[in-house]
Amino acid sequence: MVYTITENKDHGQKKFVVWKRYLISVFVSIPFMTHGVENDLLSATSHLAPVIVAAGVPWTDVTFLLAALISAPAHGLLIDRHGRRIGIYILVLLQGMTSVPLLFSTSELSVLVHAAVAGAATGGLFLVLPVYVREISGDAVRGVTLALMMPMTSLGNAMKLLLTFDQMLFLVLGLVALELFIVFLIPESPAYLVKADKIEDARVVAAKLICSNSDDSLVVDDITKLKEESDRANANGKLTLFQILKNNIYRDEIKIGLVLNTTLVLSGSAIFLQPEKTLAGLGDDVDPRRLLVPLALLAGAACTVVLAHFFERKYVLTGACGVMVLSMGTLAVYTQAGLPVTSLRWAPQAALAVLVAAYGMLWALPTLILVDILNVEIRVRAMTVVYVYTQVIRLAHTLSLQHIEEYVGVYNLLYMYAGVNTLAGVYALSSPPAARGRSVRHIERQMRARRVPLWQL
Repeated sequence: MVYTITENKDHGQKKFVVWKRYLISVFVSIPFMTHGVENDLLSATSHLAPVIVAAGVPWTDVTFLLAALISAPAHGLLIDRHGRRIGIYILVLLQGMTSVPLLFSTSELSVLVHAAVAGAATGGLFLVLPVYVREISGDAVRGVTLALMMPMTSLGNAMKLLLTFDQMLFLVLGLVALELFIVFLIPESPAYLVKADKIEDARVVAAKLICSNSDDSLVVDDITKLKEESDRANANGKLTLFQILKNNIYRDEIKIGLVLNTTLVLSGSAIFLQPEKTLAGLGDDVDPRRLLVPLALLAGAACTVVLAHFFERKYVLTGACGVMVLSMGTLAVYTQAGLPVTSLRWAPQAALAVLVAAYGMLWALPTLILVDILNVEIRVRAMTVVYVYTQVIRLAHTLSLQHIEEYVGVYNLLYMYAGVNTLAGVYALSSPPAARGRSVRHIERQMRARRVPLWQL
């Protein structure tokens, strides 16, 4: 009877359901646009306070990363115990506070306070919103809904092409006002309600997401699957971090997140997102309006949203890594010290544009792959562990990059990063399970069938 009812559902209602989930995901992803604008503000303010960059260390970046690293566990604890909506609310408030120091002053202290608050907001941004969007999206649409964070961020980055510094400050305040309004309209995550043992509330919310009633067979089936998923994780009692790491499946899933995020940090973005370094061999400033990087990032992110609807995200990640390796090899040839480019001057520019676009396709995929494969009971804690580790690696990379660059040169760094991206592409192709359109139970069966060949613990 259940199959008969499911098959006879009105096709128009199904289309509407998909449309509503897309709409909620777009609205919830607006904070990523705010984050993109904040990144531009952080870059702009560093020129207003040159004392902040001392001894070859960009202290605004360090402050930003430290704040993100410290705040992430607090965000994770909050949404794990009290729900996803309260986490989004706190995140939006923090984003609104980022512009306040710069509205009154552009001193060194104001810039550092701005970086710290923006970092605290970012610590929740890449934890709270991916988890929420993952949990309100059905298996058929979550590939696209999760990927929406990428063009939203790139669109925020591109605002500097249209707006002045002061206009971007007020844009952030306007976006935050819109976000605060949206927070009161969106529902709580059904997965969290099941995790909190509020089954009836979860049915009501799940029914609202598909514009139906709580007795609908589709709603009952979804909640039953979530309950079974939660019960499997808690079969041996309440989960602790030690029990999570002891479980082979959960430990392998965390390994995937650690490796993919490590290769992302070491992908070379700290170098090639600065055209003045990678195109130094051309002599003149070939991109005075700084159009190449934001537009290429936006184009790459848009490609990922489209491709995620048709292909596994791990295949998109592998393909983007391959394009990056080829582009880096081409670009490295034109960045050797003391060798000015006199012919084919368009080649390094084209290689850089393709490289940045490929990076725009993959920069968030490790996070999206990880949040998609995790069980609801461990999702937040595992994401928090991986995020904190990533920020530690990023902080170490930021502090050491200047010294490494002076020692080996930009072109040698590009070759080294090309090797890292080769490893990332091979690993992404072989290790993560197929997750597109699949339930967590199906994903866990794949993980059980093959151990991740990184190391055995």
